[in-house]
Amino acid sequence: MPEVIDFEEAMIRTEGEDRALLIGNGFSAQYFSYSNLLDESGLANGTPMRNLFDALGTVDFEAVVRALEGATIVERAYGNNAHSDELEADAQKVREALVAAVNATHPAHRVELGAKYTSSAAFLERFSTVFSLNYDLLLYWVNLEKRLLSDGFGLGSQDGSFHGPFAEEAYCHLYNLHGGLHLFDDGTGEVMKAIDTGDGVIATITSTIANKGRFPIYVAEGTSVQKMRKINSIAYLRHCYDTLRRNAAAMFVYGHSADENDAHIYRAIFASEAKHVYFGVYKPEEDKLKILDGILAKYQKTAGSSAGYTFFDSESAKVWDT
Repeated sequence: MPEVIDFEEAMIRTEGEDRALLIGNGFSAQYFSYSNLLDESGLANGTPMRNLFDALGTVDFEAVVRALEGATIVERAYGNNAHSDELEADAQKVREALVAAVNATHPAHRVELGAKYTSSAAFLERFSTVFSLNYDLLLYWVNLEKRLLSDGFGLGSQDGSFHGPFAEEAYCHLYNLHGGLHLFDDGTGEVMKAIDTGDGVIATITSTIANKGRFPIYVAEGTSVQKMRKINSIAYLRHCYDTLRRNAAAMFVYGHSADENDAHIYRAIFASEAKHVYFGVYKPEEDKLKILDGILAKYQKTAGSSAGYTFFDSESAKVWDT
């Protein structure tokens, strides 16, 4: 059975080293439902709008809205105004469905987490750089409360309910590898982050989707290949991924199971300059450890990496204790 240490032992072993952290949905699972947003959208199976997601092979709401808007233009040009109006209405329904999904899966305000921020901040401050695979707002809220990590938006300015743009030359120690519900393209390719202007960040996000027709930048595709295609299509996401590939700090993984649909992430980790990977395991039983050991060994071998890896008990990190 592979060795399993507790989190504090891992801290001792990396004393004096730079540490980087990769968080997966286990970080947010207590507060955010990572069931597919499409499943929470209220768009019923078998309806034309839901079928369009399947026809396009996507769970990306924006891709579906773009398809509907394109079809609207074609139908109107061919004189099919009634059908054009129907498609235009469906596009708005898809926007509203994403709003419903965000509201259904996410706490409405960061105050709902109360004293929990103290323990999560204590955990995060052990690391000089944080990479996130999550598109929810939990990490963003912790950072707003505790001002722990610069996020690359520091050279920007406020523009209504947004701040930015992101700048590669700005100080940045927080990288959203799969985007985030709070991140939006401003229409020129620049990435802005939603801010709280009184009603909460969720209100900014949902209003922007429903009323301005803009969508958050997030990766929810089903396979690693599809995810990399999305990452490569957006400069901000590509920059975050390239930064992971260049990481030289001891790498900690928390709240992630190394699933095949995130193979691109582990290829990057084992292709990086990290000398050792500490992999958090929830309830580290023998069968689970053997499976994970095989998965990580495969990524290690494929990358030709000399980086070792050690398992730690993720519960011992006490991330959301009061």
